[in-house]
Amino acid sequence: MALHEVRGALDEVRRRSEQAHAEHVRHGLSWPLLVAAALLEFAAFASYDLPHPWGGAVLFPALLLAAGTMVVYLRTARVRMPLTHKGALYGVAAGLGLVGLFRLLSAVAGAADVLAPHTVAAAALCGAGVLIARKWRAMVVARQLRGRAGSEAD
Repeated sequence: MALHEVRGALDEVRRRSEQAHAEHVRHGLSWPLLVAAALLEFAAFASYDLPHPWGGAVLFPALLLAAGTMVVYLRTARVRMPLTHKGALYGVAAGLGLVGLFRLLSAVAGAADVLAPHTVAAAALCGAGVLIARKWRAMVVARQLRGRAGSEAD
């Protein structure tokens, strides 16, 4: 095998990997999945403002709905990427950061004497999360398209 054939094969592998990653992000951050995740997050976080016996009762149905959303996500994905240790650590860090940010925002809203501080904090997090996820999705897909156009010019 000649050197230019090896380079061509490696470039094709990189291009396919970028395509798979972009499709994974495109599907994972699609509007239906983002809205479902935001509503589940809102329901779980805002439930802390409910009266005593109902505050914890909402968490279990929210977890069941989250599991159902994951099943739908995995069943409809055109590209399935394996979960790596690095991806799992990013997920755990993002989840802990989200809970920490929620606690901080709800404490600030509580100090400002907002009527339902957890609901306000949950709404702010969900709104910001959807906007950030959409921007990140657009960046990843644009970077993948830019990479493909650059490799076709060579």
